[in-house]
Amino acid sequence: MPTYSDEGIVLRRIDYGETDRILTVLTLEHGKIGVIARGVRKSQSRLASRTDLFTRSRMQLARGRGELDVLTQAETVEATPLRSDARRAACASLCAELTDRVLESHHADPEIYSLVASALTACADPERDPRAAIVWFARRMVDRLGYAPQLLDCAGCERRLPEQTAWFSAPGGGLLCVRCAPGDPEAVECTVRVIKVLRAAADGDEELWLRLRLDAPTLQTLERIVESELAHHLDRRLRSIDVLRAIEGRGAVRVPVD
Repeated sequence: MPTYSDEGIVLRRIDYGETDRILTVLTLEHGKIGVIARGVRKSQSRLASRTDLFTRSRMQLARGRGELDVLTQAETVEATPLRSDARRAACASLCAELTDRVLESHHADPEIYSLVASALTACADPERDPRAAIVWFARRMVDRLGYAPQLLDCAGCERRLPEQTAWFSAPGGGLLCVRCAPGDPEAVECTVRVIKVLRAAADGDEELWLRLRLDAPTLQTLERIVESELAHHLDRRLRSIDVLRAIEGRGAVRVPVD
């Protein structure tokens, strides 16, 4: 079988047979692919740790006869140790699940690959709140889907928004002024600070985003906005959102059912 080498991040894995695993891998040069890792669940397998969820590895792969390529070797580039922190692991799972949901197979995108790698690294960073990482990541992915929200003018009446509280409506396509907000009872109330942070995220300047100091109330509001956008724009709910919500002890947010 023809072989090739590529760098990849494990987004999802499923046990198969007695000792194998089927992996969904985001690769740098070949996009999202399906991979079978044979014998990886054996106790003596050297590939076990190199195929953990969220691990970035340099992989040697053989072209399979079907839809799955075969993993033959792997060397870890960066591991993401999250098993001891359920909250960070849930945030990383959200990034991975959203990537898997949004991207088509076999379409390489180095920019998205770098975005995913950075998001997973940030989720594991003990110096950072992982919620900031998922807000930034989800903002970039929603924009990629073509649903960039209106943040300067009211998405309802199209008048320029004054510097005051507004309401974010995912169905409405962005921020609503005080006159238009009653049209969406589930719109998320946004302070002036939250609005400024939303606009900073929309600008796409990651260095500026990393310098922002986001307090707990601001992050919680941003999280609600992200969840409402993903619930509205995706055809099915992201299960990792429910896991994260349960870990944080928050109430349910309505999402489409499977």
